[in-house]
Amino acid sequence: MHSLRICVMAAVFALLAAACTSSPSTAGPGPSQEAIAAYLDQPSVVGAVELYEAMIESGDRRWVPWLLDFHRFSVTNIADREISDGLAQLSGLEPPGTRIGDFQVFGQWAQTQGIDPGAGYRVWKLSLYERLDDDYLTLLGQVPDDLLLSQIHWGGVPRAGIPELNSQLRIPADEATWMVDDELVFGVEVGETPVAYPVRILGHHELANDVIDGRPVALVYCTLCRTALLFDRRVGTQTLEFETSGLLWSSNKIMVDRQTDTLWQHLSGEAIGGALAGEQLTQLPVVTSTWGAWLAEHPDTETLTLPDTVFFPDIPDRPALRYDYTPDAAYRNYYESDDVWFPILDTSDALALKTEVLGLSADGEHLAVPLGALIAAGPQTIVVGGDTFRLEPTAAGARVFDDLGRRVAVAQSFWFAWYGRYPDTAIWSGE
Repeated sequence: MHSLRICVMAAVFALLAAACTSSPSTAGPGPSQEAIAAYLDQPSVVGAVELYEAMIESGDRRWVPWLLDFHRFSVTNIADREISDGLAQLSGLEPPGTRIGDFQVFGQWAQTQGIDPGAGYRVWKLSLYERLDDDYLTLLGQVPDDLLLSQIHWGGVPRAGIPELNSQLRIPADEATWMVDDELVFGVEVGETPVAYPVRILGHHELANDVIDGRPVALVYCTLCRTALLFDRRVGTQTLEFETSGLLWSSNKIMVDRQTDTLWQHLSGEAIGGALAGEQLTQLPVVTSTWGAWLAEHPDTETLTLPDTVFFPDIPDRPALRYDYTPDAAYRNYYESDDVWFPILDTSDALALKTEVLGLSADGEHLAVPLGALIAAGPQTIVVGGDTFRLEPTAAGARVFDDLGRRVAVAQSFWFAWYGRYPDTAIWSGE
């Protein structure tokens, strides 16, 4: 890691020199290579002010991703306001007036516009993020595309800062006396074994590495886009163990595996950087239901025990955690709000951002089925891309079958997340 940092910092001056001499500008030269390199070598408020003022005064939109990185890490309250005003000037948008709102709105604009951050950005991003977590120098350095790199943002915790569950003890349903009928669970059936993962637990841990009926799997829950997906943990000859990277793309979780340090985008199940880049995880069916409904269908189900106090042996200064595992305790304020916290792709206005949808894909065609409308309408047969799907709603989700009656793995998510992955999606009209 140390040698990699030396190599990166040794390249700073050369790369930034190219960035500041070859990048186009419409109004001014932007910050000097010396100012950028000096700030990265020894950050200071004075150096930051010099940089962001020069970026704004240049009138060049390519500096917007750089300014968003500044804004994300908050130089000072005054600087935040000046950076927000500068982003408004470069984008032509009105600033919402709050740190979260400004970051989300201007970030959404940059992502939707596909703003290329230009030469030198990679060094900038890696240098800033390394100060958050040493691992980010390596992890983000593996992302090959600078545009994607500029759209990846820090979610507020370091790598493994949200403690995943590893082979959490499972118990028969009759021993889970603390469960209540109307609480939500993610139900899976692997081989001959049904398992219910309580949302009250996954809302805090977001990821469970498990083995069910001899098959290594990972139940991964992105709380921000309210999407639980079940993946087979085997890739080639390797069995991977996943943990939270602390990074997000389009307000969607990015995972990392401990075996190869590869980054994995949650909604697609694709490796976006690292030794396994381009590999695709096998997705298995999962359904959102209530405990009462799931138990009625699967009286032999297993479920998780409540986790004990969480310790961080690799982060000795971090205090142990004891989560509130009562239903709906995790992210309550977020779910009660119409807003999102991180930049996303600008969606169509056809649905509210946090409308829950079931996403179907076949032969290059994509369809979002609003969950509320589906539950109200009852079972439906829908054709997408020439393939026929049978949708059978549950109390809080739906099972999907193909025309041979086999279960199909699909995504249940907030509308903004599905649209971010498939902006050309159609929306089911109920007909």
